[in-house]
Amino acid sequence: MSGPFSAPPHPDGLTTPAEFVAALGRLRQWSGLTYRQLTAAAKASGDVLPSSTIAGVLGRTTLPREEFVAAFVRACGLGEAETARWVAHRKRLAAGMTLPADPPGATAGPDHSPVPPLQPGQDDRPDQAGRFEPGGLDGREHALPADPAAPGEPAGPDGDTVRPETRALRRFAMAGAGVVVLLLAMGALLAQLPVSWAGGDARPSASPAAATAGSGRTPPDGWYHIVPSHVAGRDLCVGEGRERSKRTDRHLAVQRPCRDVVPDTYLHAAGGAHEIQWHHPEEGVGCLTVDEALTGPGALIAPADCSGAAHQRFLLKPAGVGFALHPLHSELCVGALYGEADVAPGAELAQKSCTGRPDQVFLFRPAPAPTWTPR
Repeated sequence: MSGPFSAPPHPDGLTTPAEFVAALGRLRQWSGLTYRQLTAAAKASGDVLPSSTIAGVLGRTTLPREEFVAAFVRACGLGEAETARWVAHRKRLAAGMTLPADPPGATAGPDHSPVPPLQPGQDDRPDQAGRFEPGGLDGREHALPADPAAPGEPAGPDGDTVRPETRALRRFAMAGAGVVVLLLAMGALLAQLPVSWAGGDARPSASPAAATAGSGRTPPDGWYHIVPSHVAGRDLCVGEGRERSKRTDRHLAVQRPCRDVVPDTYLHAAGGAHEIQWHHPEEGVGCLTVDEALTGPGALIAPADCSGAAHQRFLLKPAGVGFALHPLHSELCVGALYGEADVAPGAELAQKSCTGRPDQVFLFRPAPAPTWTPR
C-alpha cells in the first residue's frame, strides 16, 4: 500500500548512497506521482525539479545534491520536518564518505594547520609516502614532508653520498608511480559506474564501433536501433507506439519506421543480463518491462521506471543472424504479438513461447548518441 494510508519511507538506517537513492525511489512510489507530476508539485512549492533530472538521479547509485533531496521530498508530499530529516541524513552520509582525520603529528598545510580530510569532489594526489593529500579544486596546495635533516649529505645504503638532485629524482619517480596507480584505479572505477544520467544532463556517450548482431558475441553497452529480423527489409525498428486496439493510450514497444524512431535506445549489461533503456527528452529514462511481471505468453512490453527487477532484464542469446531476447523472470521470448506475419508498423512486441522464428530474432544496429538536451 502506498500514499496517505501508509507511512512513507524514511531514511533512518540507510548506510550507503545506493541505499539512500533506492529509498528515494520507494518514496516516489509511495507518493503515487509520475515524474511530470513531481515536477509540477515542485513548481508549486517554488522548486525546480525537471523530470529528466529525477529520472537521472533515481537511475544511479551516487548521492544526489542536497537541493535535489529537499525539493524531491517536498514534491512527494512530505512536510518540512520530514524534509529536514532526509536532508540531515544525506549530510551524514556525505560526511561518512570523507577520509578520517590525520593522527597527531600528520603533515601540516602551509598555514601550519593540520591537513583537512579529503572532501567529496576534491582531487587526490599521492605523496612519496603513499598518502593522498587533498588539494586542487579548493585551490590549496599542501606541503609534503621534508627529507629528514642530517649533517652533510645523507648516505645511501652502500655508504655513497646521495646528492640532493638524486633525492629529487627519486621523489619524482615515486610520485609519478603513484599518479599512474591513481589513474588506473580511476579508470577501473569509471568502468564500473552504472549507465545513467548524472545531474540530469549527462548520459551514456559510448556507441559501439560496429554492428555485432549475428557475430555470436553479445553486443557491448551502447546506443542501438533494435530491428526485428522479419521486418529488417521494411526498415522497421523497435520504438514507442500505442496499442492498436485502442483499449489504452499508454506507451508500448512496437515496430515503427527507423527513420523517426523514438526514444533513443541504450543497451546496458546488468547482473548477467541486459537492460534495454529508453532515453526520452520528456519522460526521462525508462526500461522495457514485461507487463505486470507475467510469466505466461501474451504479456505486452512497455517502458517503466528502471528498478533492476527480473522482468526488466533480458538474456541475449545468439539466434540466426541476431539475438533472441529472453525475459529473465520467465525465459520465454520476445517477439511480434501476432508472430512472423505481423509485419505492419505499429505491431506490438510481446512475451511469447519461443519458436525461433524471425520475429523473435533481433538485430542490434549501432546508432549515434542523442544530441537533444534534457529539460
